[in-house]
Amino acid sequence: MPALTYTEEQRRSIEHPRGHSLTFAVAGSGKTHMLVGRVLFLLEQGLMPERIRVLAFNRAAATEFRDRLTEALPVGTKVPEVRTFHSLGLKLTAHFETVGLLPRRRLEARESIAKTLARQAAQAALREEGADDYPSPDDLEAFARFIDLVKSDLLSAADAFEALSIPPQYGYFIRGFARFEEARAQQGLRFFADLQSEPVALLSHSAEAQRMVTNKLDAVIVDEFQDVSRVQVELLRHLVGTRASLSAVGDDSQCIYVWRGSKPQFMGDDFDHFFPGATRYSLSRTFRFGHSVSLAAAQLIAYNADRIDTLCVSAPGTPHTRIEVIRGTSSGDQAGVVAAIEAWYRSGRRYRDCAVLGRLWGQTLGLELALLERGIPFTKPGKDAAFQVPDVAGLLGYLRLAAGTLFEAPNAREIIRHMLGTPSLRLANRVLDALIEAILQAPGQGAAAIAQVAKRVKMPFHAEKIRERAALWREATQWRAWPAADALRLYAARTDLLRAYATSADSDTASEKQLAYDTLLGWATRTATSVPDFLSRMDDLRRTAERYAAGGDVVLLSSIHQAKGREWPMVVVLGLEEGLFPAKRADRQEERRLAYVALTRCKEALHLVIPPDAHFDAQWRGEPMKPYGLARCNASLFAFEARLRTSRELGEAITRHLEGQEPLNTLPAAPTARLAVLNRYLGEVGIEARYERPASMAPGSGEPQRPPRWALNDRIRHRVFGEGFIVGLVDRDIVDIDFNGQLRRIKTSMAPLERL
Repeated sequence: MPALTYTEEQRRSIEHPRGHSLTFAVAGSGKTHMLVGRVLFLLEQGLMPERIRVLAFNRAAATEFRDRLTEALPVGTKVPEVRTFHSLGLKLTAHFETVGLLPRRRLEARESIAKTLARQAAQAALREEGADDYPSPDDLEAFARFIDLVKSDLLSAADAFEALSIPPQYGYFIRGFARFEEARAQQGLRFFADLQSEPVALLSHSAEAQRMVTNKLDAVIVDEFQDVSRVQVELLRHLVGTRASLSAVGDDSQCIYVWRGSKPQFMGDDFDHFFPGATRYSLSRTFRFGHSVSLAAAQLIAYNADRIDTLCVSAPGTPHTRIEVIRGTSSGDQAGVVAAIEAWYRSGRRYRDCAVLGRLWGQTLGLELALLERGIPFTKPGKDAAFQVPDVAGLLGYLRLAAGTLFEAPNAREIIRHMLGTPSLRLANRVLDALIEAILQAPGQGAAAIAQVAKRVKMPFHAEKIRERAALWREATQWRAWPAADALRLYAARTDLLRAYATSADSDTASEKQLAYDTLLGWATRTATSVPDFLSRMDDLRRTAERYAAGGDVVLLSSIHQAKGREWPMVVVLGLEEGLFPAKRADRQEERRLAYVALTRCKEALHLVIPPDAHFDAQWRGEPMKPYGLARCNASLFAFEARLRTSRELGEAITRHLEGQEPLNTLPAAPTARLAVLNRYLGEVGIEARYERPASMAPGSGEPQRPPRWALNDRIRHRVFGEGFIVGLVDRDIVDIDFNGQLRRIKTSMAPLERL
């Protein structure tokens, strides 16, 4: 068996002598390879395999680590135990049940049971508040996530509600959580989230439980530490105790599961609080992508204040990754993305080497239809295909009603359910089921059946919504000759569809639904077809999708969250649009980390889809950018922060210099805001050239140097646009400000701002 080789940085982390250690590993730096080396080192030092525990975040990661460790060890050597956090929690829960410290409960793995319990708890909470409507399916999804966050973050229900920035009309979630826990105890159930929260709650007050768990190991190793939740940190503290050393590895710049309880602070000052005396190491070299992407990622993430100041640097021999910009929007024409994928395939590459990533699944819908139209095979694992997305199915259902083909569909029952849920009529399941059955039994009396339900509703405004839907159902049968786009617009206007989407409990759900409508409307508008012709076109695409095999040579469509930890030769990042990425109600720093993850999945080619925007065009061409004034910015803030032109030109110049093709005597032009990052990168790759600050910024230039007046996240008030907060520092007196979701670039010397 050949000896494993390591970089100097990897070796320092592997050979950490004693005590706790925390290694910051940038994307593509070989951290799993290093962790295997760490386990081998500990075994060589005489630690017993049974006193070493390796923890991973999912079964696939645990299996991969176990296989790589087994391969690296001599044949017959006992392999230390590798578990997921949930597996560890299950083991502890079972043991505590056996000794009588936890009540015996049935582990319920069926998601349907948890959803039923959550629905009943939410309905009970609403009844207690005097409401007679029912939570929509989207509300229940948000409530289920809320329950999991309460348990993963050790928060009270009230604190979790505030942390998630849930709109106040969903305040019943707080009471609903209590009802959920009461019902769970009464029925003797335990769900996966409880496998960690219950043992931790017990360990926090039971000395007997602590004696069974704490100080039983010599070493604990945790991969992807940036993903740990508060409850998992507590579990680790009890596992480590005062005897074991913790070796944790992660990248706080890739902390993207805050909604599951993870926080970048756990790799910052909090780590020293939880695990005192830790030594810090760094794996700063990536073996995945070239200098242009490293520079773009470095400039982007530098805007985050809540991070450790690490720098991702491309190692010698990495690919010459190129950055390209495609102009387009998520719900608009996808010709540019399709052309890039076709060019990749024509060059002799495989479809499977290309991944298309979206901030939201809804951003892939338009591309999905475009790929079907061009006959390009793709896969979208773990998510509904375009025609199965509830809102798409519901809207197409009304067009089928107009065309007279609704009841011919073999899945008419399912389609009608989606129709009545677009937007939701907030009916109890039994009422909704009975209504669907009545419509199926008498297709010509659908409107009357819906109107009958309104008579049994107590609240007048709720009854009015149902009566309006009945009227629309009746009118839709007269839309057959209409342009499909006109029918969709009328339906959206009459149901106040977009407002219903905007008030969803979860902001991502709101955006997903809006994208579904916008995408369908965009296709109907561009094709300019009648209702029957549009449906015929959609059905042709649906049949094409059904012919695609699950495997084979296919393009991958994925969310960025799902893509974390993976890599592809070609990556397309969709939807770098203001208002969508970053999302309006989301934490800006978390969104920036998500963008960082997206940029760092590629190896050879990175294509970024950015909407038409005069300000971005100026930056991309290397021209001076004017203040926004009253003009709206369409491109994502992150497209500006990554300084794509500078990153591409400087990255290519560095590559030519290091490969001996052309000396780097003159540095490409660069904005002043991130010169420190660029100079640091040049130093890391051994290039002596440096960017100089303009004379007006240099110390001793005549005027005393004053600290910048504005800082990131400063809250301000503008006399025209109102209150906002600073999200970007462009130059000495030019700042980017978020005014309630609208990004504007302001020259502060011309538009006085008031600090709040």
